[in-house]
Amino acid sequence: MKRVWVVDDEIPLHELYGGPFPLRLDAELVRHLVERLPAGAWHEPKVLELCRALCGAEYDATFFLSPETMLRSLAQGAIPPHAVIFDWEYPGSNDEKNHAALDHLLGASFAYVQVYTHLGEAGVEPKVSDLRIKYGGRLLQTRMKASVTPTQLAQEIREAWTGTIAGELADQVRDAVLTAVERSLIDMCGVPRGAIAAMTQGTSENLVHIVLSKVRDELGTGGTEVLDEIVAASFTAESTESLRRLMSVWYYFFPSHEGVRRGDLIEVDGELGFVVTPPCDLVKFPKKTGRRITWLRCVRLDESGVGKLHTDGYEFNAVGNSIIASHGSAGEALVLLPNVPLVRDTRETVADYVVLCHAWESRLFSDAPPGIALYRHLDGLQRRCTVAEPFANAIVARVTSVISSPGTPDLPKGELARLREVASFRAPTAAQPLKR
Repeated sequence: MKRVWVVDDEIPLHELYGGPFPLRLDAELVRHLVERLPAGAWHEPKVLELCRALCGAEYDATFFLSPETMLRSLAQGAIPPHAVIFDWEYPGSNDEKNHAALDHLLGASFAYVQVYTHLGEAGVEPKVSDLRIKYGGRLLQTRMKASVTPTQLAQEIREAWTGTIAGELADQVRDAVLTAVERSLIDMCGVPRGAIAAMTQGTSENLVHIVLSKVRDELGTGGTEVLDEIVAASFTAESTESLRRLMSVWYYFFPSHEGVRRGDLIEVDGELGFVVTPPCDLVKFPKKTGRRITWLRCVRLDESGVGKLHTDGYEFNAVGNSIIASHGSAGEALVLLPNVPLVRDTRETVADYVVLCHAWESRLFSDAPPGIALYRHLDGLQRRCTVAEPFANAIVARVTSVISSPGTPDLPKGELARLREVASFRAPTAAQPLKR
């Protein structure tokens, strides 16, 4: 832990002058207060102790007199801190404002936050319990100023991010990505806006794909060391809410364009469907499809949904190693959709579904105009999100192979036994020559 922000109104800057005070106080200024002001000028000895510890060479500390100045500094482009030590009591503030400040801080920066106050755990914890559910371990347990030292605070933060990419590793990732984005913009500056518009067919989403493609190339040449360091960690089998949300980011996205696309997960008649209509048909919707959208029904894997699968005859009793693998006795008749967002444009809640490979459905939209299929013209259909690549194409390939499989007779038992014996043959080693 190197870069630390402290938010506390008891730093006695007013002992030097009456204001107005700067947005943020650097360590050199606070060190001057620590060294030059008498201890009696500090109304809270614990704040003096904390400032003295953080003004050392071990830390890159910045100090704020209120949550508002901290948030203004963050909005102006300050590099996010590794950790924030946050007092709860400020003149003119209240619980709602403090809650909003922490919510914004945790949502806008990869920082760990330690509430450090005279009120103690009982006075603050009930007011931030929802934030801990939302942001997990990045909001540490509230600590009372009288019962913990700066050294203990620092140790607790380090322990909290052990095994994560927090701290200096996150800084390296941020630097690599920002550099890649900047280089992407440099390359794009050499291309006329009209050419970019033509390349992207006038859609902002295609422009995003171009920028991200360039970022991918830049990271591939200049950012691989730090990325390799991240993925070189020991594998863990543990599943967490944070992991599920990250998997959701990988598998699904929220398109800005209202055009229908293959891979969309649509809400229709209270159920979820996976759109399989080909992209070329959606561009010339009436001409190619006769104004019909085709989708596959999806079932949520909750108690009711799993029960319905068994009632319908699916023996769903195991999960394969990938979403398109054979899933238990149900085989390839089901495709897994893990961690689907339950609400558009947010991943606060996710749930698991399966695509039923044989449950094809379609609907006629007789009033749809010529051209691209747009959701505004499809009454009763609403897109929740879209399955990303390569998963969408993999699902379509699996569904197509299942529905078009011709089937073949089983091998005779004798032949099956013989071929299994052939498959179990192992070539002899040099020490064990083949017997003649």
